[in-house]
Amino acid sequence: MKRHTFVIYSDLDGCLLDRESYRFEAARPALEHLKGQGIPVVLCSSKTQAEVEFHREILGLPDPFIVENGGAILIPEGYFPAPHAFRRSAGVYGMIELGVPYARLTRALHGIRHVTGFDLRGFAGMSPEEVALLTGLDLEAARRAKARRYDEPFVADLNPQQIQRLTFEIRRRGLILSRGGRFYHLTGRNTKGLAVVLLTLLYRSNSPDLITVGLGDGPNDLSMLERVDFPVVIPRERFLVDTALMGRPWRVAPAPGPAGWAAAIQAIMTGRGTALRVA
Repeated sequence: MKRHTFVIYSDLDGCLLDRESYRFEAARPALEHLKGQGIPVVLCSSKTQAEVEFHREILGLPDPFIVENGGAILIPEGYFPAPHAFRRSAGVYGMIELGVPYARLTRALHGIRHVTGFDLRGFAGMSPEEVALLTGLDLEAARRAKARRYDEPFVADLNPQQIQRLTFEIRRRGLILSRGGRFYHLTGRNTKGLAVVLLTLLYRSNSPDLITVGLGDGPNDLSMLERVDFPVVIPRERFLVDTALMGRPWRVAPAPGPAGWAAAIQAIMTGRGTALRVA
């Protein structure tokens, strides 16, 4: 394995992929530059393994990836020269599992729905057609989105008091509530940030001076951005930063989606990253 100067950790939806169209063409030149320089791009997403593999193949990325809000890290076999702990074989990957089993999450959501009376609709109870309607995905993509192992997305129309009650019930069960772009997420105590810390340790075992860059746009990216050397916030429509990511000395990309992603990468790679505006 070669020594690296940078590793890029990136969310997908709203960052490397357009939030509505899921297209990434505006980011292609930056991706090609990173690949040409041998700089790893680690996808760090709330998406499932099946979803990330689909986009990873289209994007031409050979590097490890993080799925379901830090539920697991998947590392191509032989990617790191030395064996590492907390792993099991999963096909062509070594896997570091950080999340709790999906069955526990779905049982917990069912129990919380029962005790609170809240209308909480999780992916487990939805058909692929319903998921497609909610997300704008095609049917095959919706099936990939339902192939979950560590994270249950759900929809709910709740007022602040109800969210407080929901959070209490989730924490009482030793689980965590987070919010992505479209959905609430119920997970174990895994986070994107924890997965980033562990994977960075593996990279730094060969490249001690490695600089980590993180790009995210929503609340579930917070822990990832807190644990990289150079965090970048991707704005949403109308160039607004998500309120969960405001008030920090983090740089903001100059545009939403893949165009902003590419511009931020170019600025960082040319030593102009500090010229980006602050959140």
